[in-house]
Amino acid sequence: MIRALAIAAAVATAVVMPGLGYPVAAQERFGVEVDVTTCLVKPKQVVQLGSPVFGVVSGIFVDRGDAVHAGQLVAKLNTTVEEAQVALDRWRATNTTQMEAARTDMVWNQRELARRQQLAGNMFSRANEIDEIVTKIEQDKIALRRGESDQKTAQLEAERSEAQLKLKLIRSPVDGVVVEVKLMPGEYLHEQGTIMTIAQIDPLNVDLVVPAERYGAVRVGMIADLRLAAPVNLTLPATVDAVDPVIDPASDTFRIRLVVPNPANTIPSGVRCSVRLPDGS
Repeated sequence: MIRALAIAAAVATAVVMPGLGYPVAAQERFGVEVDVTTCLVKPKQVVQLGSPVFGVVSGIFVDRGDAVHAGQLVAKLNTTVEEAQVALDRWRATNTTQMEAARTDMVWNQRELARRQQLAGNMFSRANEIDEIVTKIEQDKIALRRGESDQKTAQLEAERSEAQLKLKLIRSPVDGVVVEVKLMPGEYLHEQGTIMTIAQIDPLNVDLVVPAERYGAVRVGMIADLRLAAPVNLTLPATVDAVDPVIDPASDTFRIRLVVPNPANTIPSGVRCSVRLPDGS
């Protein structure tokens, strides 16, 4: 009983560590401090944004430091030829003149056939004349189907042209922040060139190297304390997102990854940190 009261008094009078919010004694019971001099907050991913086609850059619509969202148009290559091709293919896809002509001929020949058949009953029309009109009607049906096929082909060609045009419209693949703009309008984008760099910083990742003795004690979904150094000086909960199933025999360690939400982009990547993991019990 006396021992329990002494421990409670020690916890009550313990000094709170700056930025963490737990008394020192409570932290010692909470878990294990991971001594990682390389603990660093990193973006979820860094995209070196390029293009599947090459050409002259005609527009850059964002600047360094701008927030972008997935699908946003951030740059454009010269599309003069592609736009002209799209306009031509769209016109062909909507042009129904060929089908209208075939349909008109077929309607006229059908009326002519009806007249010839009526005259044949009165012995004023020969059989070969009726056969000729029937043949013309069949030819009109073929012409109508050819027109429909040609229009369908034109529609597919228009879709292909639009797809080729979209290849030169560069859009951000992620929600993130522009870190660097490497090309300006008028410069040539080569086949393996990069237009800009975009970092996804919501969420943020923290990769840690943990001693092998803790393998099995660290599990996916576990919540750890992430202490961010200056200039942030905050302590945040971080979720264990991945645990490597391989232990490095040379260093007797394994790697884990923590994930930290950053919806307002208030935490900059590159901040030094330290982590306190639960004891796993």
